[in-house]
Amino acid sequence: MTAPMSQLFILAPNGHAIVYKDYRGELPKDTSETFFHELVEKGAASCPPVFAVDGVSYVSVKQSGLHFLVTSVDNVCPSLVLSLLTQLTKVIKDYLGVLNEEALRKNFTLVYEIVDEVIDYGYPQGAATTELQTYLFNKPVPVEAPSVASVLPSFKANPKTMASAAAAKSVVAQGQGIAGWRAGGGNEIFIDLVDRVSVLLTAEGQVRTFSVDGCIQMKSFLKGSPQVHLALNEDLVVGGGAGARGGGGGAGYGAVHLDDVNFHECVVLDRFEGEKVLTLAPPSGEFVVMNFRIGTLRSERQLPFRLWPSVHALSEFKKELQVTVKADFPEKLHAVNVRISFVVPKSVTSVAVSLPPGAAKGAQTASYTEATRLVEWVVKKWPGGAALSLSTKVVLPAGCDLKKEMGPISMAFEIPCYNVSQLAVRHLHILERDKSYKPHRWVRCLTHASSYCCRV
Repeated sequence: MTAPMSQLFILAPNGHAIVYKDYRGELPKDTSETFFHELVEKGAASCPPVFAVDGVSYVSVKQSGLHFLVTSVDNVCPSLVLSLLTQLTKVIKDYLGVLNEEALRKNFTLVYEIVDEVIDYGYPQGAATTELQTYLFNKPVPVEAPSVASVLPSFKANPKTMASAAAAKSVVAQGQGIAGWRAGGGNEIFIDLVDRVSVLLTAEGQVRTFSVDGCIQMKSFLKGSPQVHLALNEDLVVGGGAGARGGGGGAGYGAVHLDDVNFHECVVLDRFEGEKVLTLAPPSGEFVVMNFRIGTLRSERQLPFRLWPSVHALSEFKKELQVTVKADFPEKLHAVNVRISFVVPKSVTSVAVSLPPGAAKGAQTASYTEATRLVEWVVKKWPGGAALSLSTKVVLPAGCDLKKEMGPISMAFEIPCYNVSQLAVRHLHILERDKSYKPHRWVRCLTHASSYCCRV
């Protein structure tokens, strides 16, 4: 049997405990202050998810700005606790609709009810949304998200599209528990195809490493428990070589290649080999239908962005780093929340950052933070096919080689309606019980950077 957990905290971004459970009376209530002190001292990016201080183990998961923290005086299994905390965030999100500080405070009683069922006297219990339905009696208080119409009064909704916030609702908000919601609540299903891209580029723009970790996520609000058929690309190939799964002995030009896949336990694969169809009866709440991985670059089109850094000597003490970035995805699409950053060497005494002439005011910003030596370039909306550049002039002692002392350039971005993997939902068929059964289907694609770096 695994060692027990001593305490559970759900902390707000400022460190205040929104939810606190002491299971065994072994530690003081202010134990979370030690965790938050370590978090502030080391920085959110550098603080490990598992560490120990004065004989107390701290295991944490960060989600939506909130810290889910477990403390223990015993030698708990870190992977088990991390898995439990991750599942707890999913269950709370399923029941509240959204996961943020406001939702937790408005649903204080329901959250404690969930926590009491998931962990008992420091030991993990069942943590599945469907399993908990019998034991939870409080109803969620909805947290309203701003609608598109309130932000853009002139916006006219397209009946074929829906705001992404539409899926942010509780699975039990429209009935007496999940059973009541299944019988008479909403009647729609949401599917997300998400690609997380990791790339390392050389200074010349060549690809050193490339990988895509992706998944198909589903959130069902369907009445009853209908069977769903999810059809993927007909030319989908899993694995490599003649024994590739579903490849028919090999893959032709233009086929969609996935190196590895795994499926949710509810997925039936009888039709996957020949027809690329996944059969399932979606469980309650949000879950991952399929995880997949691509480990090699098979086409230059798979790179959403290309970076070319170049260093020019302006004088003996002054040098310029020019970073040019080009978007290699279709022109009709846009990348959002694009953030390019790098740290200048300690030997640098002065930094001047400048955007190219003609840059639209407010569309992009560039800044330098002296305390962290961080140069940050932010572009709100990056059109496909567009190339932009940033100039950074630095002053450093004579004889210093800027290229050798510089770290990599990092890039973060999101590209809606685009998949690097080229995985697509061919059709989504719901087995209707009668002609009046007309569910709504919503499919969304998203590509974002997991680790996108370029050496100087």
